[in-house]
Amino acid sequence: MTTGAAAQLRKLFPTKSGAVRELLATVEKILEHDVNVLILGEQGSGKDYLAEAIHACGPRSASPFISIDCASLPPEIFESELFGFERGAFTDAQTQKIGRIEMARKGTLYLDRVASLPSTLQAKLLRVIQDRKFSRLGSNRMMDLDARVISSASGLPDDSEGFRKDLYYRLNVVSLTLPPLRKRREDIPGLTGRFLREASKKTGRKRKELTSEAAELLADYSWPGNVRELKNVLERALLLEESERITAASLPLEGFIAARDLVEAGSDAQWTLEELEKRYIREILRTSGGNFSKAAEILGINRKTLLDKRKRYGL
Repeated sequence: MTTGAAAQLRKLFPTKSGAVRELLATVEKILEHDVNVLILGEQGSGKDYLAEAIHACGPRSASPFISIDCASLPPEIFESELFGFERGAFTDAQTQKIGRIEMARKGTLYLDRVASLPSTLQAKLLRVIQDRKFSRLGSNRMMDLDARVISSASGLPDDSEGFRKDLYYRLNVVSLTLPPLRKRREDIPGLTGRFLREASKKTGRKRKELTSEAAELLADYSWPGNVRELKNVLERALLLEESERITAASLPLEGFIAARDLVEAGSDAQWTLEELEKRYIREILRTSGGNFSKAAEILGINRKTLLDKRKRYGL
C-alpha cells in the first residue's frame, strides 16, 4: 500500500484509540487486495464509515460504493434489489431494473447487517459470493460479480441468531472488529468535530462549539447507541440550540444528566436500572418524534425489542 493511501485512511477514519489503530494497521495490509472483508461490531459503532474508508482508499475508489441494508428491506424484494430483473420477470416488472451488484461494478458492494437475512436468501447470496456469478431475475445470462465485497454483522454465527456459518466463513476472509464507542472514549472529541461539521453542512446552520460542560457530558455518557447516537444527538443540538454554543441542556440526555446529578449530590434517592432505562427510552422516543424504527436504531436494539420495552414500561 502506498504512503498516500495510508495517510488518506487515517484522515477518513481518524482515531486516538490503540485498538482502532491496530485495526487500521490490518486494513492497510489488505487495501490493495480484493479479499472479502467482514466488519463486526455493535449496531451504530461506525461499521459503515469504516467500509466507506476502505473503499475510498483502495484501487476501486473511482467506481461506486453501493450499500444495501439487509435488515431494512422486506425479504420479498431483496433479490430484485440485489440482482435486478428483466421486464416481465414477475407481475409488477414493467421495466428492466439494474440491481445493486451491477451498480457496484468495478467498485464496492457493502452488505450491511447481512446476518439479518432469512436463511434461504443467505444461501442464494452464498452462491453468488462463492461463484462470483449472478443473473438478473427473469434472465439466464450470467454476469460477473466484479466488486469488492464488504459485509457487516453484529456478532459471530454462534451468538448472532440466524447467521449461516457457511456464509460467514465465505465473507470472513478478513475480519475487523470495531469496538463500541464506550470503549474508545478518546475518539469522542474527534467524532464530535466531524459530526458538527457534517450537520452544519447538511442543515445550513452555523457550526457551533460545545461548552466545557457539554463536552464533559459527552465524555461521561455510555453511548448505548454508539457512534450513530452521538451523530444524532449533535445534529439535534445544532438545530435546536439558539445560543452561540451548544450547552449540556441542549443535549437530549436528560435521564442520564438527572441520574448523574443525583449521584454527585449524594442524594438518598436511588433509581433502579429499570427506571433509568425507562426514562432514557422515553426521551429517545420523544426526540425521534415517536418514530420507533429511528429510536431503535439510536438505542442499538431492534424494533421488536423496543416495542416490547415500550409495552413493559407503559410508554
